[in-house]
Amino acid sequence: MLASRFLPISDSLKGIARPTLQGLRALPVHSTQILQSGRGPLAVFLPARGPNGASLLRIYAIARQLRAHGWRTLVLPWRLTLAQRRRFIARSAPDILVMQTARHALNDPALYSGCPVFYDMDDADFHLPHLADQVRAAMPRVTAVIAGSRYIADWARAAGAPAAHVVWTGTPVLGRARPGQADRPTVIAWAQTRPMDYRREGDRVRALVTRLAGARAGLTLRLYDRQPGDDPAYAQSFAAPGLTVEWRAACRYRDYLASFDDVALGLAPLAPETPFSRGKSFGKVLAYLDARVPVIASAAGEHGRFFTAETGVVSNAAKVWETAALDLLADATGRQAMADAAYEQYRARLSIKAAAARLDDVLGRYLA
Repeated sequence: MLASRFLPISDSLKGIARPTLQGLRALPVHSTQILQSGRGPLAVFLPARGPNGASLLRIYAIARQLRAHGWRTLVLPWRLTLAQRRRFIARSAPDILVMQTARHALNDPALYSGCPVFYDMDDADFHLPHLADQVRAAMPRVTAVIAGSRYIADWARAAGAPAAHVVWTGTPVLGRARPGQADRPTVIAWAQTRPMDYRREGDRVRALVTRLAGARAGLTLRLYDRQPGDDPAYAQSFAAPGLTVEWRAACRYRDYLASFDDVALGLAPLAPETPFSRGKSFGKVLAYLDARVPVIASAAGEHGRFFTAETGVVSNAAKVWETAALDLLADATGRQAMADAAYEQYRARLSIKAAAARLDDVLGRYLA
């Protein structure tokens, strides 16, 4: 079924568009389908949510990038009902469904019989009590798992998935000029979504910046994703003499990326003793790399498979983190060299182009 057909616009909308908000959300999907040229295979993507966070990078962005490899791709609006999803899938006859995790109640392979499902999982959702049963039940029903890390791929195979392939999360490379490290203030970023939920990682950051502030005055710690109702005492818990603490409000992704233009160091702690953290891959590290921010990371997850001594600092030893941070903060030239070397590897291995090429290989093997 390599040459899935185009549908006449009147037929493609029939039974889908309704005089409701949900029906109107479906309209961009059909116009996108009509406008795509060529007769390549059709992949329909089922996101867990709207275009932000992991959904933005692993579903919306990669679906668009796959078109450069000869695919026709569509992302269904995440708020469509099951009936709307099924009607669209029946009429468009996709070659493949790419389903993003069980965080959406309708992302269950059992609901879409007759179509091969590639199950995208970038977090260890099988360790979350409210999702564990649904994720495990999905494994024998999928064609393959597209895993964000080796840990997730290994679990998926053990849980009954016929195959699991690691596809690192990629991101569009902005390619714009960034301020050099010599012109940046001594800002240290911990770019964690909902940082208060990561207590072990937060404890590590707190201990580090306290020691750094005792050795070097004028440091700023920048936290992220402050939302209405969050207790400001959380940011105050990082306070130390000589340290300024900022907690940035949640913002649009492009504004989030721009916020790293004045950052000197990016922290990427992972606590493998927390089961959910074992499945982490790169997450917010992507923003550091794009902004040419040198990274200090835990020796966990996928960090050791990407970073080298030239491109970052990877260790679980608190003293190594402290020594490396002080050395880099005192050496703007060294920071720039590390950031530039990491940026070249990021472009080659963690860009959205690299991720789409890898996914094309995985999906293409199935079609072949």
